[in-house]
Amino acid sequence: MNQLPDKKWVCNVCGFSSTGAEPPESCPQCGTDRDHFEEAHPGAKRYLIIGAGVAGVSAAEAIRQSDPEGSLVLLSEEPEPPYFRMNLTRYLAGEVEANKLDLHNQAWYQQNRIELRLNTTVTDIMPAEKMLILDNKAKIPYDILVLATGASPFLPPFPGKDLDGVQTLRTIHDADSILAACCEPIPVVCIGGGLLGLEVAGAIARRGVMVTVVESLAWLLPRQLDQPASLILQSKIEKMGISVITGAKTKALVGDGHVQAVELEDGRSLPASLVVISAGVSANVDLARKAGLEVNRGILVDDHMRTSLPGIFAAGDEAEHHGRLYGLWVPAKSQGTIAGLSAAGKDAVYPGDPPSARLKVLGIDLFSIGQFMPEQPSDLLVSEEKDGNYASFIFREGKMIGAILLGDAKLASTVKTAVESERNFSDLLHDKLSVDEVKAALK
Repeated sequence: MNQLPDKKWVCNVCGFSSTGAEPPESCPQCGTDRDHFEEAHPGAKRYLIIGAGVAGVSAAEAIRQSDPEGSLVLLSEEPEPPYFRMNLTRYLAGEVEANKLDLHNQAWYQQNRIELRLNTTVTDIMPAEKMLILDNKAKIPYDILVLATGASPFLPPFPGKDLDGVQTLRTIHDADSILAACCEPIPVVCIGGGLLGLEVAGAIARRGVMVTVVESLAWLLPRQLDQPASLILQSKIEKMGISVITGAKTKALVGDGHVQAVELEDGRSLPASLVVISAGVSANVDLARKAGLEVNRGILVDDHMRTSLPGIFAAGDEAEHHGRLYGLWVPAKSQGTIAGLSAAGKDAVYPGDPPSARLKVLGIDLFSIGQFMPEQPSDLLVSEEKDGNYASFIFREGKMIGAILLGDAKLASTVKTAVESERNFSDLLHDKLSVDEVKAALK
């Protein structure tokens, strides 16, 4: 009877290694079962990724594509497998079922030899030892580390933010809590008139609740739209039965244990049995800061998504690239891919992304990219409102640097390509240039 040759096996939980024809039944160091062992290849690297959002999963995809032999562990604090966080508002609206949110099915992680560890919290990174410490005091060694820790919802410091019935939307559990509260026609206030705030408002309005959106700045989507476009958008939203209040700051949330109203600084009081706050996010940088990485508003990274310490990369909502925190799905995915390629030794460069946005859920066709208002005397703005639709284009030194398409966004992909590729329109530009001429040139 032929004896199977000995192999080297490594525990993906603690890094313990053993030799034998088969992996041990359990790890003598951490006690995990043999399913967490994999065969170690000579010279193979051990990659760890903290965070299983789109940045972390994209990094895992790129690492595995570039390094078929390396050991790869993906750590997530959440109990669910990685999912499309950007589709949570569609889930709220009833457009997507929970079982359709997954980024990949369970078999994909097994087929790609990616150890997916859920309900796992990292409390410390020890760069000198190349070791992670978990909340249960377990230690995990690594050769290469990718941080994809993301961001957390920002809660303004007004009184009452800790009352029951005050929600943010970041996880599927948040979405389920919001849905549970919207099972009857209650008054709801959505604080924040950005993309997420409007999508949440549109989604839960479909559930039959009475929704009011409160935006502290002068108009909705202040980071994506100029005022003319925003006023058109507001009109469309109000026709759906959603109330909109702009230029109003929240003073306090009031209630006896459970929120009952939102008090504004101008003295108005809005009844609210549920308040959803969408006031931006804060990068999750505490872990990196404790480890000694250079941190500003986010973890500082270069064009290869390398941090200030060797062997550690960062990507996603917590990564600050050239002074910029994106906090958007597309850049997070791109950064994750570049971080994964760089971690695996490839010469990959992240060029940056012009900020762009599409509005989901409300049924309003909206696309915005790049600059939406002139910033230099030579910038050329071409805009038009027609039949309830709005389009604007901004040119600088012959190149399109931004655009807004509201109501009819069929040219969105073409405009996106033109902005990202820095296409030159010098031959088209003149003082009386019309929106129709620009659209014709884009077709």
